[in-house]
Amino acid sequence: MEDFSGLSAGVRIFSASDDYSGEFMTNPTVPKQFTNVHAATVYLRKHAIVGANTVILPGVEIRQGGAVGAMSLVTKDVPAF
Repeated sequence: MEDFSGLSAGVRIFSASDDYSGEFMTNPTVPKQFTNVHAATVYLRKHAIVGANTVILPGVEIRQGGAVGAMSLVTKDVPAF
């Protein structure tokens, strides 16, 4: 999170997620070679705002001044302003 960015109540940011395609197993007790966990950094640039109860998935960048409405599912980058 950069300067002046903000999160509303209930926002969830995930930096890692299992592969739910059905080609891999998903469970923290399954050996690593049988899973396909995707992990990536999430960036909130200056003046980015995120509405209440939004879910942000791994690898997303909310660019400077980007705004996300409440209860959104963010799977791709959000453009600036």
